[in-house]
Amino acid sequence: MSVRALFIKSVVVLAFIWAGPIQASDQRITPEMISVALLQQGYEIIAETRTLLGRVRFVASNELIWREVVLDLSSGQIIRDYAVEFSPSNPPEIHKDEMPRGGTVLPGSSIPQLSN
Repeated sequence: MSVRALFIKSVVVLAFIWAGPIQASDQRITPEMISVALLQQGYEIIAETRTLLGRVRFVASNELIWREVVLDLSSGQIIRDYAVEFSPSNPPEIHKDEMPRGGTVLPGSSIPQLSN
């Protein structure tokens, strides 16, 4: 193998190694991205709090639909996205920092598994 071919091969390998971490960091979800997405979807953010594990928890309302989104800041991944729909005859009361109980779970929401 010629010196020139070895040099080009080394440069290409170094470029891939150098570019790898940059691409991974671009895929991180931030609290600001979640806030913007919820607002664009018509939700009003009721609360944005931190959990004991340092995650960011959003509680948002879109009239009778309530959502809870939990973001892991260390990985940039959404841990939970839970949506509940309430009937117009029984709307929930708004309590700061609290997701209302009851309602009907919407399809596609992540539901925690309860163990017996």
